[in-house]
Amino acid sequence: MPTHTFTDLDRAVDALHAVADGWNAECAMVEALGTDGLHVLRLTVHEWIANLVQHASFPEDAEIVLTTAVDGDVVRCAVEDTSSGFDFAAQIESQRSILDAPAPSERGRGLLMLVSCAEDLDFRPAADGVRQRLAFSMRDPAGGDLGALFRPADLELDPDLARSMGDGHISAAPASAPSPRHP
Repeated sequence: MPTHTFTDLDRAVDALHAVADGWNAECAMVEALGTDGLHVLRLTVHEWIANLVQHASFPEDAEIVLTTAVDGDVVRCAVEDTSSGFDFAAQIESQRSILDAPAPSERGRGLLMLVSCAEDLDFRPAADGVRQRLAFSMRDPAGGDLGALFRPADLELDPDLARSMGDGHISAAPASAPSPRHP
């Protein structure tokens, strides 16, 4: 289970890209996700870490820890950090409103993309002595049809996920539930 720690926010995104470049050489990751899937995984993790670098407040020494594991045809990822955290549900709603704007911005959709691409999404907000944590799994995206990932219906959260947002902890539907991105 490879773990990578990023402590220099000025170089974290570049360091992540170097890690992600290595995924192309990992046979197990390529077999699980395929080339397109690796690209989607890279974009998904990039969005989360880039948002941390650009928007998060780190009250002490910054630390972002990325852990990946291949489990058959699934890649599991977890990102923990020492930031003060943020309101995930509010950010999702804010990004949804961008989609309805008369002239939608090209920016500000990273979390929607993450929700659309990830399975088994689990978010734990920062609290006293608790690091903010995002965990998710990913399979070969939509059988190789990347366009299917970004249909408007895919941006709707599972009703159980929406209900769980009230306490700040967000968990997606169990793995046995069908993924909303697959027709």
